[in-house]
Amino acid sequence: MKIHHLLLSAFIALALLSTSCGKDPEIITETLTLTDTVFVTNVDTVFLTITDTLTLTELVEDTAATFFLVRHAETTGTGSDPGLSTAGQERADELTRILGGVALDAVYSTDFNRTMQTASPVAADHGLNVQQYGGSDLDPLADEILENYPAGKILVVGHSNTTPSFINVLTGTNDYAQLPESQYDHLFIVTVFEKGRAEVLHLKYGVPTP
Repeated sequence: MKIHHLLLSAFIALALLSTSCGKDPEIITETLTLTDTVFVTNVDTVFLTITDTLTLTELVEDTAATFFLVRHAETTGTGSDPGLSTAGQERADELTRILGGVALDAVYSTDFNRTMQTASPVAADHGLNVQQYGGSDLDPLADEILENYPAGKILVVGHSNTTPSFINVLTGTNDYAQLPESQYDHLFIVTVFEKGRAEVLHLKYGVPTP
């Protein structure tokens, strides 16, 4: 498929260009392994400090919906609905930067301080409002987005449990387990040709977490 060639060319370009940057990349790109199934392409996690050497627009399929799925950034851990910590605010800024060149059609977030504060800078940068969703029933969310944005580019900010669960809904699999509570740097790019038929690219962005 087209996305296979884009992924390989993008990461080859990343490997070549990162050596010419003004500073060394903080994280080393690992070897890629493409594992084909009937509908889903899983790519081994690639650790990236995303700079101008990688253009996410190259990974967007024009004839399918492209989802950018992240967990909220780091929180203060204070109270029942904590906001973002300084590190979390920096990660939200980095997310805004790396999605700056993507012509997003919509931004979705659950109704919590930590998710809204992660999503809002991206939405503001694209002149969009954050659309809120409930994390308990993700099937209707997938149906709504695919109906409204059949070939759109959509950011969905969720949680350590809802983000992988939403990928499972989009891919029609149970391949994705809950993310570790200590990790905030996952970025999944899911190309959905139709619900249950999708390709997944798993990246990490910004400062790495354990």
